Amino acid sequence: MKRAVTEEDFRMPEFRGMEPEDYEFRADGKVVRKDRWETAIRSIWFALGDGRREFEIVDVVGAVHALVANIPSRASEDDENE
Repeated sequence: MKRAVTEEDFRMPEFRGMEPEDYEFRADGKVVRKDRWETAIRSIWFALGDGRREFEIVDVVGAVHALVANIPSRASEDDENE
């Protein structure tokens, strides 16, 4: 027996089972998660190798600055190639 078509069947796959109150319109009209910034910062923190659930944004920024400080600048690379 076939199942009945529901409203969920008309949704884009990335929005199936999601709650509308968790989303908002971005300035360009795209539908996005309200917590996308928090999710991104948590992903960066995890990628930096710290799995603690609790942290401060200043810790993430500091860790990124420390990481970037160890990357040679493009200007010095361009000087070496000349």
